[in-house]
Amino acid sequence: MKTNQLNEEFKKATKAQKRVMIAKDVLAQIKAKRYFPESGEWVKPLWSDDQKSIDIKLDPNSSIKDAFKSKAINSCQVCALGGLFMSCTNLNNNTTVQDMKTEYYLGEVVQDNDKISNGLNRIFTQKQLMLIEIYFEGGEGYFKGYSDENLLVTFFESFNDDERLKMIMQNIIDNNGTFKPSKLDI
Repeated sequence: MKTNQLNEEFKKATKAQKRVMIAKDVLAQIKAKRYFPESGEWVKPLWSDDQKSIDIKLDPNSSIKDAFKSKAINSCQVCALGGLFMSCTNLNNNTTVQDMKTEYYLGEVVQDNDKISNGLNRIFTQKQLMLIEIYFEGGEGYFKGYSDENLLVTFFESFNDDERLKMIMQNIIDNNGTFKPSKLDI
């Protein structure tokens, strides 16, 4: 599906449909080797060979989506929130290089329920974003702890970063846009 058509479809979708579209994009980017799941990272761009820094080659007002599409940003290491953030940006193009640098502390932005440039926290609830990140990071990321600690520990210790992120995204797809840890195939 062409990018513009996908963007139009995204604009018209319900919040639940948008969450599924974002999760599908995360899985597609992992498969295409554009996202590399990495606990402890947010979004760490991996530049094409001729670029050393986001500050050197990309104008602060330029689009992250365009930089990713043109492969100026070749790929990214991402945590769960970072993958959701990048895929939401891929689908709606509301994030600039400056926004990405400003929103570097995405955990804090989510916790404070501040506005995210691409609308991610208007599509996913704060509770869902926190839960997704807790499960990806094994309770050791920005949001520490969880009430069902046995399920969390088992999930974290049984699967690597790549497997966990794929399972979380598939869970969102399978549950019509809602992450339900109790339905993880552990």
